[in-house]
Amino acid sequence: MEIIDPRAAFESGNAALGEGRAEDAVVHYRKAMGAAPDVVEVHHNLTAALAQLGRNDEAIGAARLGLEQRQDYAPLHVALANLLSLTGEVKEARAHYEEALRLDHDLAVAWSGMAGIFMAEGSYEIASEKYRKAMSINKNDIVSMNNLAICQMSLGRHHDALALYRDLVALNPAVGSLRNNLAQVLQALGRHDEAVASFRRALELDQKIDNLAPFFMQSLMYQCAWDDLATVKQMVLDETHRRLADGLAITVQPFSLAGTDAPADLRLAASRSYAAHCAVAVKGLADRLRFKYLPARVGPLRIGYISPDFRQHSVATAFKDLIARHDREYFEWFGYAIGRETRDHMTDYFRSQFNHFTDFNEKDLEETARHIHQDRLDLLVDLSGFTRHSALELLELRPAPLQAHYLGYGATLGTDCVQYLITDAVNTPPELAEHCAEAVIYLPDSFMATSKPEIAAEIPDRASQGLPEGAMVFANFNAHYKFDPETFDLWLDLLAALPGSVIWLLQGSDGAMANLRATATSKGIDPDRLIFAPRAPHPEHLARQSLADLSLDCRHHTGGVSTMDALWSGLPVLTIAGDNQSARTGASILHSAGLADLAVGSLAEYRAKALQLALDPDALANLKARVRAATGTAPLFDTARLARHLEAAYREIVRRHRSGETVGSFAAHEVL
Repeated sequence: MEIIDPRAAFESGNAALGEGRAEDAVVHYRKAMGAAPDVVEVHHNLTAALAQLGRNDEAIGAARLGLEQRQDYAPLHVALANLLSLTGEVKEARAHYEEALRLDHDLAVAWSGMAGIFMAEGSYEIASEKYRKAMSINKNDIVSMNNLAICQMSLGRHHDALALYRDLVALNPAVGSLRNNLAQVLQALGRHDEAVASFRRALELDQKIDNLAPFFMQSLMYQCAWDDLATVKQMVLDETHRRLADGLAITVQPFSLAGTDAPADLRLAASRSYAAHCAVAVKGLADRLRFKYLPARVGPLRIGYISPDFRQHSVATAFKDLIARHDREYFEWFGYAIGRETRDHMTDYFRSQFNHFTDFNEKDLEETARHIHQDRLDLLVDLSGFTRHSALELLELRPAPLQAHYLGYGATLGTDCVQYLITDAVNTPPELAEHCAEAVIYLPDSFMATSKPEIAAEIPDRASQGLPEGAMVFANFNAHYKFDPETFDLWLDLLAALPGSVIWLLQGSDGAMANLRATATSKGIDPDRLIFAPRAPHPEHLARQSLADLSLDCRHHTGGVSTMDALWSGLPVLTIAGDNQSARTGASILHSAGLADLAVGSLAEYRAKALQLALDPDALANLKARVRAATGTAPLFDTARLARHLEAAYREIVRRHRSGETVGSFAAHEVL
């Protein structure tokens, strides 16, 4: 019979674990435990080895067995709590962290672990306090400093996060993941030149950083830095395919795929993966809340709209007349502002328009969800989708019995917690509806909301805007991240074919404008034929747009509110009806405006149509007259009509639910 020296077996296990041989470590630790079952350190290290191998159930068993031997060993409470957090047993995990801190109040890993629970639940202030406590005990706690920076980002304190990451990078200059995180903060601050440099350095240091490529792609797009954009886009698509095939969470935010040619099936799979990640992140909180819904109330239907953009934002610009037009006799309207962005006069406007308006700026996820649930809504309508400060984690808590998405993202969210997608047949034709997780509600016109804007009475002349008299002026007033090199090349090709013509764009960052000018130069086009309009108040911006002759829409990610602005200004917009929703918003808008002939099917048709109009001043003048007439007659501009169709949809959603019918697609105008 072999005689085991428990101390020697324990040390052999430690050596194997230190060398990354976790399987061997498990063998040695089990031998040590067999010879000395009451040595709690053996149980602790066996737990660590099993966890490293991903054998979480066995690791939890080892930790529990060790605590049976010795309840007062704080590190084992932490190890067990870490595992329980990973497996969604948050309530028990919290109890073990608390016990560890009762035994050893200065145990940094326990403070950090407890912080992680609050961070996962969206309680970023509490999490920040606990991470700071961990750092006060262990000044070299990189994990806590990194997570504290993430909390500061989530709280909207980007400059605090930037300072933390600069310190982390200074302390660890060769760690690529930290440079990647620094780049992401710079990106959030709009400092894309610096972000690109930091992403490049991160990639040099570490080729395997999971979420680098998607964020790197975004900054390259914002800067119109196209030299290696195709390579980085392919990295994003390849990584997304690989992770989906391996059953791993994707690293790209689904909104970022809007600027790529990702097909509809990949977009749905990516949305499902991302939504599942959000659901896992709040599983503990969802299990604790387990909302139950009281029987339906007698009286007006209670409809809630939730958005991070009840402020000066394109969604608010589109939505503000719609809420004013909603019926107040048969409906009661609840507005919920989320996110940490600065509130402004537009927020005050929405506060005055809803029957009830709640700003959750200072509330955590649990408080927000409880408040919404207590409002006893019949239906909660999300206006954000996968855009910035998404409400998806909140929606996963299901504070309302029925949930739908409308307007802000306009495509599938890939989750069962949102039962309906409100769209139209042009934006989401049958071949795209097949790739939506939700039942589809079709509005008869465009899904796009619009609000009649104020347009300055005084229209400037071309000379004051730096535009040539008597020459063709193309325009595009979208953000530069929506541009793509193939479409921009086509714009330059039009300039080459039409001597004296120019293209009028919004001012962007110095880097983006320099890159666009350099691209023009490389194609033999005088960069001065790219005219950049400075930012201006919205009424003045709309007035000056009428100076242009034709707006050329973006291809992968078409204009929404920018297209509406052009039409309100009397400026025709030429678009391509692409093969996904982000590439079809322009077509949806134009169809509903009675301008379907301006939604073509390919780049070749786009070029031919633009050239035809540029060479036929009479046709262009007639087209401008049609646009001006449409603003007074077309369904697109009839906000009261849109309100009635949405209300019909809301009534039908609730009726089906109350009568026990299954969720299913329908056309809103058929249930009026």
